[in-house]
Amino acid sequence: MKDTFVATEPWNPTRPHVLVVCCSDGRFHQPITEFVRVVVSDRSDLLAVPGGPVILDPWASSFDETRVFDTAFDLFLQYHDLNQCWLIAHEGCAYYRMKQPGLTDREYEVLQYRDLRRGAQIVANRAPHLAIHLRFARLVAGRISFEEVLVEPAARSIMHS
Repeated sequence: MKDTFVATEPWNPTRPHVLVVCCSDGRFHQPITEFVRVVVSDRSDLLAVPGGPVILDPWASSFDETRVFDTAFDLFLQYHDLNQCWLIAHEGCAYYRMKQPGLTDREYEVLQYRDLRRGAQIVANRAPHLAIHLRFARLVAGRISFEEVLVEPAARSIMHS
């Protein structure tokens, strides 16, 4: 084959133990990849779809989108021996603008924080052994900043009961 690319990274047959769910917005790929490699894990499973973590909740996304997540999550849980799940949303997400047109930037952010927390509850209910981390990515002075989103105390008690 003429135009064959060979990766410089060697093959590692060990399954990652971390799942990252994020939006497929290409503007955020490099910063998310860097964040994951530096902060989360040098190797992780990555599920990137429009809207990212919103697909965990059929009421905030759609039943079809949630079914895609459920199928993938079942595979990850069964074969990848996960111990962590990271949910990452980002400002200016077109998925939210498409689903809820006409809101202010602040209103979109409130929905995204709500959906991150709901996603954490959904993951915790299905896989209580996972450590769950929430982040919101935003543009700050020409760079993407990953801010921790805290799970509300009531949700935390649900997650760990």
